Amino acid sequence: MKKDNTMKKSILLACLSSTLSTGLIADEMPDFEAYLGAAKYFFDDDRNLDDANSLELGAEIPMTEALSLEAWFSNFDADVDNGSGDVDGTKYSLGGLYHFSDDSLRPFMSLGVSHQELENSNKKHDEALGYIGGGVKKYFDNNIVLRGELLAMNSFDNEVTDLGARIAIGYAFGRSTSKPVMEEAPVKKIVKEQSAPVKEIVVVKAAPQPAPKPMPKPVDSDNDGIIDSLDQCQGTNKAFKVDEKGCPVMLTETVSIDMNVKFPTNSAIITDDNLVEIKKVADFMQQFDKTAVTVEGYSDDRGRDAYNKSLSQKRADAVRMTLINSFKLDPKRVTAIGYGEENPIADNNTAEGRAANRRVVGVVKSTIQKAAVK
Repeated sequence: MKKDNTMKKSILLACLSSTLSTGLIADEMPDFEAYLGAAKYFFDDDRNLDDANSLELGAEIPMTEALSLEAWFSNFDADVDNGSGDVDGTKYSLGGLYHFSDDSLRPFMSLGVSHQELENSNKKHDEALGYIGGGVKKYFDNNIVLRGELLAMNSFDNEVTDLGARIAIGYAFGRSTSKPVMEEAPVKKIVKEQSAPVKEIVVVKAAPQPAPKPMPKPVDSDNDGIIDSLDQCQGTNKAFKVDEKGCPVMLTETVSIDMNVKFPTNSAIITDDNLVEIKKVADFMQQFDKTAVTVEGYSDDRGRDAYNKSLSQKRADAVRMTLINSFKLDPKRVTAIGYGEENPIADNNTAEGRAANRRVVGVVKSTIQKAAVK
C-alpha cells in the first residue's frame, strides 16, 4: 500500500507541473478568487482507509500584495482497508496564503486549520486538523486561474498525518485583462525667443559715375558675416547668429523633454524598450548639470487603492534607480513619486483607457543660457 501511495504522489506532481507550465501574463491583484477542483487524499496507515478522491470548493480574498485568506469545503468517500464498508468525509478549512511573487506565475505556501467529519453506518467521528501546504497559481488574461498544491494534514486528536494533492480551476474577480501598451516618447520641444525683424533697405540708384579705383576685398576670417576690421569676437562658430560686433547673440530659452514609460501589467521590471526611453532623458540631463527630473508613477483604478499606490511607487522607483545606476546620475537630481490611480489621462471604463493610465512619466525642465543658432 505504501508503495502504491508513493507512485500516485509522483504522478500527481508530474501532472501539476505540466498543467502550470504554460499561460499568459496576469494583471493587477484581483478582489476575490473562486475555485472548483478535485483532490486526492492519502490517509495515514493507522486510519485503515484507502486513498480517496474529493470534490473541492474554495474561495480566496487578497489582503495585501503577498497575503490572502482562504476557505475550502471538501467532500469525499473512502473505502475501509478490510473491505467492511466505506466512510463519508466532509472537511471545512480556513487558513492563509503567502505568495512569493506578484507575477502571473505565483508560488505560495499555505497554513491553516480544518474541521473534519468521518461517518459510516456504525459511528460518526469529528476531529480538528492543522495543515501546511505549498503550490503555485497561474493567471491567464481571460481571468481564469489554475491552482495546484500539495498538503500535509496533522490530526490534533489522533496523532496521525494525512497527505493530499489538490488541483483547481478558478476565476479572478475585479482583475484587469488589457495588454500593456508602449507609447513613443514625445519629441523634444524647444521654444525660442523671436529675433527682431530685419529692416528692408531700399537702395536708390544714382546717376552713372566714372568707375572708381578698385578697393581691396574685405576679409571675414570666421565667416560670420562681419569683416575682420569690425569683428570684436574673432573665431565665432559660423552657425551662430551674431550682432554688429561679430559676437554671438545670447537668448534665454526654456527647454523641456517628457518621458513616457509603459510596464507589463502587475510588474515593475525595466524592459529593453524602457531603457531606450529612459536613456533619452539621461542624455539630456547629462548635458546640463542644473537640471532635475521627477519620475511620476500611475496605475488604473482596478484593484485596491493601497495596492495600486504601492505598485505605482515601485515602478517610479525602478525608473529612478535605472537613471542612477545605469546612467550614473546624481541621486539628488532624481525624485520618484507613486500616485496610484490619481490623475487619470483616459477613461478607466475601457481597456484602452486603463492601459493608458498605467504609466510612468518623467519630466525634466531647465532654463539655460546659450548662443542662438541661425
